[in-house]
Amino acid sequence: MRHKARHRGPVITMNWNTTLDVKTRVAVGAGARQKLSSILAQVGAGRRVLIVCQPTTAVHWLRDILDTLPTEDFQVTTLEVPDGEQCKTTEWLLRIWEHLEGRGFDRQDTVVALGGGAVLDLAGFACSTYMRGLNLVLIPTSLLAQVDAAIGGKNAINLPTGKNLAGTFFFPKAVLADQEVLGTLPGRQLTAGLAEIIKYALIEETVAKGTDYEKGPKPLLELVEEMVKDPVEYDDPTLSGIITNCIKMKLYVVHRDPHETGIRRSLNLGHTLGHALEAQSEFELNHGEAVAIGLYHATKYSVGQKKLEKDSLERVKEVLMRAELPYELPKGLSKDRLVQQMNSDKKRSGEKIRLVIPQTRLGVVDYEASYPVTELSKLV
Repeated sequence: MRHKARHRGPVITMNWNTTLDVKTRVAVGAGARQKLSSILAQVGAGRRVLIVCQPTTAVHWLRDILDTLPTEDFQVTTLEVPDGEQCKTTEWLLRIWEHLEGRGFDRQDTVVALGGGAVLDLAGFACSTYMRGLNLVLIPTSLLAQVDAAIGGKNAINLPTGKNLAGTFFFPKAVLADQEVLGTLPGRQLTAGLAEIIKYALIEETVAKGTDYEKGPKPLLELVEEMVKDPVEYDDPTLSGIITNCIKMKLYVVHRDPHETGIRRSLNLGHTLGHALEAQSEFELNHGEAVAIGLYHATKYSVGQKKLEKDSLERVKEVLMRAELPYELPKGLSKDRLVQQMNSDKKRSGEKIRLVIPQTRLGVVDYEASYPVTELSKLV
């Protein structure tokens, strides 16, 4: 069953340039997916189009997307990959490569990734490495993917020893963030996306200071706190504005620092512990839930280090609870194994690891500091 947004606003289109002189068109709003054909024409894409999707997304939206691509203009093929993180493997990467090779794709042709963060990661990685790069268009169908995974040019697959250990920086030609497609999300997945939105709220001042991003009249954290007083609906007009705000924030960050050598590291708030939690729970915790716990424990660590007032921890706890997100470590997970997992994080260098820690007040983070890996035990 397809769900249409009850409140339709304009589709906002932004042209995003990085310091690498790469241009991406970002369309945000209910109905943005309908722009796919015109976007492909604008970027000079070839006739061949591969749509990579997952079963739970395909059943609701694949036919809808196919209908936007006239058969007289495009030769469209599709490839379904497993749901969730199970698709981010070398096996499925090879299958995409073989699909492209077998159908004669060249560098003018296009891969369209339709789905959540996992399928965007996989399709982006495959697209960036086949013939050193085809056209890439992302249609994120989860809230988490719309505000985070689809924006920024990161692509990756998982290895047995950790998440996202093999990856590339490769920027899409377009991102179509359509609020209507959130209507078919399970409630748990919609809630998971709120974790990344809360992360943006907790770094907003730092982003505003370090980029050209301009804060609104009310801090993002206050907007989120007001929104989560009631259960969040996918077509909430407040959510629509917040999605646009988060996308703008990340665009400005990536414009300034595409390869994560400076301020882009602020986007990793909560992620060091979060990625370890995902792996140790064998992905029973989804990304948003794991990041939510990571946000709370990073704030708790900062309070313990007297870098943040104690009432800040209660405020973070309250907004997570109201958003129906976890904040405590799940019972049964080994703290020692979590520390071991964090030790293999790609942000580690020797006996030091970069951690993003709130400081001074909520909205401000320190993303420059390196900590001894012995401090990791204090995060759990």
